[in-house]
Amino acid sequence: MTSRVSALWVSRSLRSATLVAAVVTAFAGCSGDDGDEVAGGFGGSGSGATGSGATGSGATGSGATGSGATGSGAGGSGGGVIGSGGSGGSGAAGSGCEKIDFLFVVDNSVSMQDQQAALVAAFPGFISAIESTVKAGSNYHIMVADTDAWGRCNTANPWSGATPSHATCNSYVQQTVFEECDRVRGAGVIHPAGQHASNTKCPVPDGRRYLQQGDPNIASTFGCMAKVGVAGHASERPMEGILGAVSPQLNAVGGCNEGFLRDDALLVVTFISDDPNYEDTGTPQEWYDAVVQAKKGNPDSVVMVGITPAFAGCASGNNIKGAHWAEFVAKFKYNLHANVCTADYAATFAQAITVIDEGCDQYTPPR
Repeated sequence: MTSRVSALWVSRSLRSATLVAAVVTAFAGCSGDDGDEVAGGFGGSGSGATGSGATGSGATGSGATGSGATGSGAGGSGGGVIGSGGSGGSGAAGSGCEKIDFLFVVDNSVSMQDQQAALVAAFPGFISAIESTVKAGSNYHIMVADTDAWGRCNTANPWSGATPSHATCNSYVQQTVFEECDRVRGAGVIHPAGQHASNTKCPVPDGRRYLQQGDPNIASTFGCMAKVGVAGHASERPMEGILGAVSPQLNAVGGCNEGFLRDDALLVVTFISDDPNYEDTGTPQEWYDAVVQAKKGNPDSVVMVGITPAFAGCASGNNIKGAHWAEFVAKFKYNLHANVCTADYAATFAQAITVIDEGCDQYTPPR
């Protein structure tokens, strides 16, 4: 028994070290492409990330520690991705995900230009590492949603915005006719518009509102989708964006997100917001329950990554300061909670890959 346990530990350690090396290589190869785009604009200090679901050496070392990988926050303190939930190689024989559905919910309020640029800059290294290191890296869906139903601006449809005279309402959004799904909260974003948005219809194939492996130019098309701009409603509701995106209504035949959410895929949710306030309806427990229900009641089928202001020195405003985000993220067995005020998200996504890989290994798809 002792020799078997030792062999298992060595095997997992070697695999974890290989994962870290691959992740570092992927991010190093993509770093610096958008340096001018992501420089500046982030307030606060005290960068960090806390999480659970990945143990062993894979959460430390080059690429997973350093700037952005340690710190303290509302969900606790510490560095790396070491915590409860993924130790020991206890998955059943034949288990492990074969598909991953990635959902990114991005705050599109007025203060989010730099954070969106940081996400876009980190994505190529992230998806490259997923493809090369995670078991299901060859079968994925990727969708972006934002945090409001419509936004501030009037359009040529005509649709009425909340504050159409606001400076973020540029001529493109005012003069363009959009599809009905473009104003549904939780629907995949393929036509970002307004100040600092892509201001074009992104080249997603086949009329889909999400990307899938094999699509051309995935990194650049994701960059188009993720630049959701800053003309969104001032009341940011990322939880309602998540719940809408995975809802039966939007994923049914004829729904805006038809085909995105698969019963037998691991769901990886990443939400990014700098809003310290509590503006979503519901509670962290209700949000958690709804996400799990969307995955047929299996909590192990979800990895939750929250990039929020719930860290020392980041949030301003009221006394909530994003504590509800920390509470929500911590409910998931496989999770990572990271600081939105970090100017470079490469280290955060390197850590996220470790958690995703562990969640994928331990997942048992429904049969």
